[in-house]
Order: sequence, then structure tokens, then C-alpha cells
Amino acid sequence: MLQTKQSGMLARHYNKDQLAAAMRDARSNLLACVDDLSDAEWRVPYHTCYNPVAWEIGHVAWFAEWWTLRGPHELGSDGQVQAALPARYAGPDQTFNSSIIPHRDRWVVSLPERSAVYDMLAAQLDATLARLAHCGESDEALYFYRLALFHEDMHVEALTYLRDHLGFSAPLGLRPPSVPIVAEQVTIAAGLARIGQEENAKGFYFDNEKWAHTVEIPALQMDATPISCGAFLNFVENGGYATPDFWPDAAGRWRNSVERSHPERWRKGVDGWQCRWFDQCLPLPLDMPIMHVNAYEAQAYCRWAKRRLPSEAQWEAAARQGAIQWGGGVWEWMSDAFMPYAGFSPDPYRDYSAPWFGNHHCLRGGSFATHARMHHAQYRNFFLPERIDIFAGFRSCGV
Repeated sequence: MLQTKQSGMLARHYNKDQLAAAMRDARSNLLACVDDLSDAEWRVPYHTCYNPVAWEIGHVAWFAEWWTLRGPHELGSDGQVQAALPARYAGPDQTFNSSIIPHRDRWVVSLPERSAVYDMLAAQLDATLARLAHCGESDEALYFYRLALFHEDMHVEALTYLRDHLGFSAPLGLRPPSVPIVAEQVTIAAGLARIGQEENAKGFYFDNEKWAHTVEIPALQMDATPISCGAFLNFVENGGYATPDFWPDAAGRWRNSVERSHPERWRKGVDGWQCRWFDQCLPLPLDMPIMHVNAYEAQAYCRWAKRRLPSEAQWEAAARQGAIQWGGGVWEWMSDAFMPYAGFSPDPYRDYSAPWFGNHHCLRGGSFATHARMHHAQYRNFFLPERIDIFAGFRSCGV
């Protein structure tokens, strides 16, 4: 069941004790994503959207050490952030620094054996927690610890994508979410809304949330919940994928390149429609939110339904008002490209947002695989619009 989330608001204000507990929890979740995989399953084939398992979790340890243990940091003449101290627990930089090692090279660099990666993770976490115990309680003092926590949560979800994409079993406890087959409509009143992060606010925030600005929101009708598989099935069975008017420009080029007549994870057998859920083939759950559709598919459905995707500002305003149910179901494609807000400047982790502006597309909310502490109404996720491997769906609103 989808629900609005408070955990993400609290997590951005964690004190030292709460952070320590959350970091242990995140590490437990990370290991749970890979512990049951065989050595052969750790050696995943090359894919543009994923990393080798040893690199993925080794990078998590490297990132946490880089920001919590190796400071102070400064911007070098080459435009790269430099750490004052060398790697002691999780390295070397030439292996695990995502800013300097191209994605393809992560399959050819020499990676530690599985046991050595586990030792690296344990040593880094112990050292980070020991340093955390002696730091102050200010937002500035805790900034990099909070960043490391959320970064690890993101990689746990990325590993869940990998497990699903490769047909491995679902991590323990994950079940298909559900929504009403026909979404109720809620009215969003016209008015001015503050979107983004207010300057001088307390707590943690990501750089792409800077800074708050006022947006005029028109009165509109919006789905209270994301679109269900049952609703999307109507689009499929009414020839939605075969109607060029629903697929203009880049959407049409993508559709023609894949020659698809239904979502990639769906199949129609003698007993009806089925969908793949990790390593299982299930009868299509009509009350499951549609997922593994990309931004083009979401937009095509909306054209067929004579509706549209909400903008980031409209979605955030509705979420902050408590008008919609979100989080725990699927990430939701927005109508917007991922672009900086006015006044944007990169935070110390300079590669988090800036390299992806323009060619990525925005998503909001959070999936069933997103940790509750990541759910926040102003959190901006972003992926290439053609990505179908993520747990992404959408909701619609009136034109």
C-alpha cells in the first residue's frame, strides 16, 4: 500500500546516534543484496546501466571513506576534487573513484576477491563510525556522514535493479506493491507553491534541490495513485503502441528501434497476460502499479488517455499538501527534463547532479525498493528517458 512518507524528512536531520544506527542498517541491507549470490553471479556480464558486484559495493566503501575520513577536500587544477589523505581502508582511487574510471573499465580493472571486499567494507564502516562518535552535532559536521548514508541507500536500490534485470530472486521481504486499478482523482487548487530547498534551512539537502523558488500552480485534477497495470493494459489492448500519434519525435524513434507492442516485462500466453517479477513469471497483477516503462511509454499512455504527466512543481506541491499517495510503489516519471534550479551550484560531490542536466529526465516519489529514509517530497531522481530497468511508472493529470 502506498503512503505518504515522513521518514525521509526525519533522516535529513539525524543526529550522531541516529546516523550510526542508520549506517549499520544500510550496510546490512547492502550485504543482504549480495550475500546469497554465487561467485558466478557476482561476475555479471557487461551492461551500460550496471557495475560488477565487487566494484559496486567496493565503491560504496570507497565513497564513504573518501568523504568521511580523507578530508579536507579541495578542487584540483584538473577540475577533480582531491582528498588530503590517501585511501587506508577502501581503495585504490584508480579502481573505485567513479569520477576518474570510465564505466567500461570497471569490468577490466583488477578487483579484490569477495572476501577482501567484505574486509574492506567492515574496516571502513568501523573507522567511519569511530570518527562519527567524536564529531560535532552541527549540520556542517554531519554533512558527509549523511551524504554517505544516502549514497549507500541508492546503491542498495541499484543492486536490486541488477538482481531484477538479471532474473535473480527478489531480496527477502520485497513483494509487488498494489494500487487501485482505477485511480481516484484529487483536485489540486490553484495557487503559488514554494518548490525546492529554502536557503538557510536546517538539515541535509541535495545540491539539485537548491534553491527554493515560487511556482504558480494551476487548478488541476491528478491521479491520487500511480497508474495500475490494469489501466495500462487498456492502452496496450487498444493498440497504443501501434498508433504513431502517441509517439512523436524521440518517442517514435525509440519505439521503432525496439518494435514493441507492450511493456518489455510483459508476455501474452494462452492463459492471458503475464509479467516477470525478478526470477518469477506471474499472472499480470492488475492492481500492481505499472513499472519498467520508460518516459516515452508514460507519455504515450497519457496522449492516448487525453491526459499528461505532471510537472515536477505540480507533483511536489501535491505531495507537500498530502493530496496524493506516493512512496513505496514506483518512481514516477515527470514531464520535465532534469535541469538545475535558478541559483544552482554544485556541492562538494560535484558529479552528483551537474553532469546529468539536460539529457536525463526527472522522477519523483520512491519505489518499493527505495529505503523509506530516502522518501522526501523535494527529492529529485533522474534517469535517461529510455531506461526501462528501473522500478519506474507514472501518474497522470488533466490537460
